[in-house]
Amino acid sequence: MPLSDYARCLLSIAETVHCWLTTLAGLDEVRRTRVAGYAEKIAATLERAGEALRHLEAAPSDRRACAQAVRELGRISGYIETMVGALEHHLDGRKLAGVKRRLELLRPGELHKSVVAGHKPIHLDRLASAEGYFRALADGLRM
Repeated sequence: MPLSDYARCLLSIAETVHCWLTTLAGLDEVRRTRVAGYAEKIAATLERAGEALRHLEAAPSDRRACAQAVRELGRISGYIETMVGALEHHLDGRKLAGVKRRLELLRPGELHKSVVAGHKPIHLDRLASAEGYFRALADGLRM
C-alpha cells in the first residue's frame, strides 16, 4: 500500500472514532480514561511518525529514519486494535466493522515495503490531521 493510502486510511479511522465521541461519552469513567489514553498514545505516535517521514523525505537513504517510520506507523494499528477491543461491547457492530476493515489495510509488511521502496507522496498533512482527531477525542473523553 502506498504511504499516501496509509495516511488516508489513518485519517479515516481518526475521523470515524472522533464521530463516536457522543456515544463514547456514555462510557463509565474508567473506560473513558482508558480510551482517552489510547487516543493520546496514537496521537503521539502519529507525531513521531510524521517527524520520521519528514526526515526520510529529506534524506531518502537514511535507514534509521526508515526504521523509525515503519516502527511508529506499525505501532498505530496495535493501539487502535486495543482501543477497538476496549469499546467492543459499547458500540454497535456497524461502527466497529468499519474500523476493523480499515485496520486490515494497515498490515505492517505492506507498510514496510512502501517505506523502503520510497513510494511518494506521503501526505504528512493527513497524518497531522489524524493526530489532531485523536487528541480531540482524548480531550473530549476527559471532559
